[in-house]
Amino acid sequence: MNTNISIHVPKEIATTAEFAEWEGLSRGSVYQRVHNGRLAKYMKPKKNKKEATVIYYLKFKHDQICESLGHSNFQIIVGE
Repeated sequence: MNTNISIHVPKEIATTAEFAEWEGLSRGSVYQRVHNGRLAKYMKPKKNKKEATVIYYLKFKHDQICESLGHSNFQIIVGE
């Protein structure tokens, strides 16, 4: 049986505050995940220590949904 699954993602790249809001977490929890390395593969590399932390939200959601569904046969729509 073939079903279409579409997922709406607000933006491709998110700040830690946006990530926390969209995932229903506190900012401290997001910073703790960044510090512990659980979001390491979704972070944009910094060129300067003072730059803001940026997370590739689209990649995070794609991996999360692939893991829960067991396949990658779905469509992701970016924007509102």
